[in-house]
Amino acid sequence: MNEQEELMDSLLNIDLEIIDNVRALQKENWVSETLKNQVEDLLKIRDEMVVKLMSHKGNDSSCGCGDDHN
Repeated sequence: MNEQEELMDSLLNIDLEIIDNVRALQKENWVSETLKNQVEDLLKIRDEMVVKLMSHKGNDSSCGCGDDHN
């Protein structure tokens, strides 16, 4: 698995964790500060991962669009 695939896999896992935390927060009637902080932290991590993934895509000359990006 290359680095981009690992990042995409990690993004999926982060997304699932965010969903689980939001569901738990909903069950707590949106009052758990701990869960709110966890969601906020996970969103920051996710944003950083997306930026990193997009920077890799910018360096990929074989994006499959048919154009030569070299």
